[in-house]
Amino acid sequence: MSANSNALETAVTDYIQARTALDAVPGARARMRADRAFARLAALVAPRIRYFTRRYGLTDVADDAAQVCAIALHRAAERYDPSRARFTTYVNWQLRAELQALRLRLHGDQRSAGRRHVTATLSLDALQADGADDWLIDPAAETATEQAAADGLAMLAADRLVADWATRRRATLSRSARNTDDRIEMRVVAEAALVRHHLTVREASERLGESDRHIVRRALADIARHAAPRKLH
Repeated sequence: MSANSNALETAVTDYIQARTALDAVPGARARMRADRAFARLAALVAPRIRYFTRRYGLTDVADDAAQVCAIALHRAAERYDPSRARFTTYVNWQLRAELQALRLRLHGDQRSAGRRHVTATLSLDALQADGADDWLIDPAAETATEQAAADGLAMLAADRLVADWATRRRATLSRSARNTDDRIEMRVVAEAALVRHHLTVREASERLGESDRHIVRRALADIARHAAPRKLH
């Protein structure tokens, strides 16, 4: 399991605990803890929201895509059952469903000019309730499946490379007496999420601060060095 997946699992668990505490004893402080926990969760999910927004061709309506994804994330966190799936899998399903519904609302069913177009904002739940499951089928299924398989392999490779780097990074930080185990883990998780995003991003990313650029540059160099084929003597 990747560092990013583990970070998401920790973040959603923290949010669920904070939300449960808020429900049990409502108050401003409990609300603030819940809001902060959700903000941390949203920050970790943000890179995959940008990725899926591009995949569904919705970069021209990125604000709308971000809004429906926020709804999807909130619903995923509210309904998540860790006994059934990892959160990274569950939230991906929710995000993709909402983005596909948004694409249908904006562009209609593009498979045939003779078919009616969707004109209302519909979530996955609403589409299923309306008996429109077939709208969710990708018309270019074979191509999409092959591309998804290739992307999946790339993602697995990226997860492994970043996980290996995180192990080395954790060992390096642990040599300093100034770092506690908790501080080390928080730093490694945050850096791994940043590196993971930049290892797979397909388009120019947002401008990074000097510190983040240094982290990414150093991490990618380390990953390249350890991933390079070793000469046999």
